[in-house]
Amino acid sequence: MHASAPPPPSTVDESGSLVLRFGTAVGLALIAALACALPAALRVSSSGVGAGAGGAVRAWVALSAAALAPMVGAVVVLRGAGEGLKAFGGPGAELRAFGAALWLASLLVTLAFFGSVLRATTHHHALAGVTFAAGAVALAIGTALVCVRIVAVLQGVSAGARRALVVALGSLALLAIAWVGVRFVSAAAGDPASSAAAGTVVDVLAFALGALFAARRSLATRRQVALIGPPIAVFVAAVGVSTMRDAPLLDAIDERAPAFAPVVDLARSH
Repeated sequence: MHASAPPPPSTVDESGSLVLRFGTAVGLALIAALACALPAALRVSSSGVGAGAGGAVRAWVALSAAALAPMVGAVVVLRGAGEGLKAFGGPGAELRAFGAALWLASLLVTLAFFGSVLRATTHHHALAGVTFAAGAVALAIGTALVCVRIVAVLQGVSAGARRALVVALGSLALLAIAWVGVRFVSAAAGDPASSAAAGTVVDVLAFALGALFAARRSLATRRQVALIGPPIAVFVAAVGVSTMRDAPLLDAIDERAPAFAPVVDLARSH
């Protein structure tokens, strides 16, 4: 008669306690919030709010406090989504992930090109909006079918040919995304009214990258982060909320960093 084997210790270490995981999430979210708020803080401080480095630090703390709670929520949600995506693992998971990334990249490029064509040829905004919505659905379906076919082709070739095709397709996708980014930056620089929109895009991308970094499974149970992070997060939130009472700073955030404005207005109302 053999005794039942105990569960592997790696499973316990990987999961960790709920308190440890949440404390780590708060600490990592604080780091991500500080990082994603930095570009917006530089834009806000360049508007003349405050004096020198002190004004930039005040703007940075206020914007970091505004991003903290949404970042904690994003980290928790992304961690849960990562656990759910384990069911889609198995053989060929890398190729399926590559196909999904290729689809998102191709959809971004085609939608940007389609939108630029509509902007240049259509002057009726309502008609352009309806046309863009219908075209976006058609492009999403079409590019998805193409990417599914690409993944099927990659699965049927040798390992060396698959590696070469992945590198080639990935390079083309990165070049296309870079082209879209250059066009966007040049359009925003030529139109002062588009600077706020450009800043919003940068802030959203910075927030998304910070949340993805903080939600990594390898960082889910860091005891030092769980112990130090939450108290510092509470301090940053308290100082940031008190800084949000400065009316010139709030006006500068509304003008230069509109992505943070809804949270800032909500904190100010309380």
